[in-house]
Amino acid sequence: MVAGAVVALAGHGLAVGLTIVLAIAAGGGPNADLDAGGRFAALFFGVFTYGVAQLVLLVSCFALSGRLGRGSSSGLVAGWTLGLAASLFYLCGGFGT
Repeated sequence: MVAGAVVALAGHGLAVGLTIVLAIAAGGGPNADLDAGGRFAALFFGVFTYGVAQLVLLVSCFALSGRLGRGSSSGLVAGWTLGLAASLFYLCGGFGT
């Protein structure tokens, strides 16, 4: 169960990291002076990347849960749910960012 949760949480870390990197690459750096179009581009790339990464992670968790035992499957579900809540909280300005 713990291994499943660790795999899912590591996937969330990759999803958040990729989202941040692509949003910054689209012009959304911390000190960027963005006009309306630049803000939209940074937001679009960030939200789109995060959504795709979550879908890939969810499909991967379902694929792995079919191959693993019951304990690991419940760990994957718990890790994905907890990671989703924590990553959304982080991306929405939580944890002092």
